Amino acid sequence: MQLIELSGDAAQMGEQHGTLLRKADRLPAPDPKMLRFARECEKLMEQHAPHLLEELHALGKSAAWRFDTLLTLALTAPFDPRRVPESACTVVAVLPERTADGRMIVGRNYDYFHDISREGATIYRTYPQEGNAHLGCCDIWVGREDGLNDAGLFVGMAAIFLPWLQPGLAFWFIVRLALERCATVEDGVELIRSLPHAGSWTYLLADSSGKAAVLEPGPRGVEVRYAEDGLLVMTNHAVCPQHAGQEAYVPPDSRRRYRRLKELLGGEPNVDQEAVREALRDHTGLVCAHGNPASERKFGTLWSLVGRPGDLQLEISGGNPCTAGYKTISF
Repeated sequence: MQLIELSGDAAQMGEQHGTLLRKADRLPAPDPKMLRFARECEKLMEQHAPHLLEELHALGKSAAWRFDTLLTLALTAPFDPRRVPESACTVVAVLPERTADGRMIVGRNYDYFHDISREGATIYRTYPQEGNAHLGCCDIWVGREDGLNDAGLFVGMAAIFLPWLQPGLAFWFIVRLALERCATVEDGVELIRSLPHAGSWTYLLADSSGKAAVLEPGPRGVEVRYAEDGLLVMTNHAVCPQHAGQEAYVPPDSRRRYRRLKELLGGEPNVDQEAVREALRDHTGLVCAHGNPASERKFGTLWSLVGRPGDLQLEISGGNPCTAGYKTISF
């Protein structure tokens, strides 16, 4: 994975990022239907995250990309009906009562199709002029799909597939906003409940005080669940009663991964970071994703990370953690 550092105001960060992308392939004309949807989402971005829209504009100008296509990709890529509805992300928080040293540990595997996301998978050190500095990963420019900020908050996302779509914010902008604006789980819950969600991507929050929560957005609002026996796991099926069983699609391994992490990390209260790393490398429960070897389309874990809210570093594996290993990245 490449590592990019950005700092300054929105325009400056967009210009810095766009400069790095000038040699990338030019973007083609957008699909008219998706562009219309993007314009509806853009109105809500202007209300709730105008600085991220400004950063996107500056990035497109600096990279010399077509802005209508950039806007469409950045605001609507997860909602294109032509994309296969498959995901296998896994996120876990081990609360202080279950860890060996009494400090929270978080971990996540981000899994997706290589042809969509592998080339763009990036580690970002971000130092905004206003808001919290943060370290995290993403595969689409201005957003973030997980991260840890200097106020002691971790945020990670995963997909569930409720049959629901509307103009709103894509999940990578919601993660970015939480990292920049929030210091605690309570802050994050309040923010995420206040935002217009375009779909049912879920969020795990954990902070340095030892609190953690999962938020499940749906058409009737955002449901929140908390840890059981010192462990909080999020995969790709709904768990909150209001949403459970309402999905249009559930990845066949989602419940298997969910049960496996509870089995691996829910025993004696002496979990350390190596135990979390080993859980994320697990093949018995398919936590470490390698996809179907018979398929022509490669799918698997694109990155994995382990860390502690409050520490200014993450252990990140740029690929399947069973083979790529982890490197410590500080910010």
